[in-house]
Amino acid sequence: MADEEKALVTLRLPSTLSAYSGGKSQIALHAKTVEQALAALEQQHPLLWQCLCTEQGYLRGHIKIFVNNEVISGSHGLKTPLKSGQEVIVIPTAANL
Repeated sequence: MADEEKALVTLRLPSTLSAYSGGKSQIALHAKTVEQALAALEQQHPLLWQCLCTEQGYLRGHIKIFVNNEVISGSHGLKTPLKSGQEVIVIPTAANL
């Protein structure tokens, strides 16, 4: 699927993770789902992806992702659809809540 057919979303990172993205706190990604956004992130910023995801591609337990101000969770959460202009917010937590 061509990037033009996918939504253009912004991944927002806390400063603690921006060291893994070349100092960027916002990353533009083309994706129709959160799962596709993470796959695009793996290509653009593999070190950041490793901080967020396991080798199997699942979110690490201490990472929370918000879409539309709602936390997504589990493998079904990775299927959350995205629309152009949306923000996907990454929050690392101190404890696995």
